[in-house]
Amino acid sequence: MELERYEKWEPVEGIITPASRAWIRDDYEGLAVTLVFSKIIDGLDKELEIWFGRVPAYTVHEEFVHPWNTYGSEPAPKLDKGQWDNYNFPLRIVKNSVWLRSFSEMQLLHYPDSIHYNFVTLDQTIDVLCNEEPEVSWIDPLYEFPNR
Repeated sequence: MELERYEKWEPVEGIITPASRAWIRDDYEGLAVTLVFSKIIDGLDKELEIWFGRVPAYTVHEEFVHPWNTYGSEPAPKLDKGQWDNYNFPLRIVKNSVWLRSFSEMQLLHYPDSIHYNFVTLDQTIDVLCNEEPEVSWIDPLYEFPNR
């Protein structure tokens, strides 16, 4: 069986550090994933918002409990250089995805040709299935939610 393969997904320029975490918004309009870069020391002063619209599935895992840790896969792409060159590039597309193959054709009837997007932060791993091109834009830093 062919191994899963992670490809760098670079919908915007300027990704030079890992993302510290992600904020997820899921409502009747669809799914938005905001990758937080502004909390990284010497990092960017902005966040990356990825708007998917309606999606058939997404998951959020803590970093070390994601199932991909047990799947056979090729090495993930790394950040290019500097102090972060041992860190995975935070935006990826998963080819030959085990997760995508776990869905039947009938389950994805309204989402043909779905793509498995994978986002890695210092704390979380987010997977999204989507069959439309996501809208991606840099936004001003988000403020912290109050502690509960």
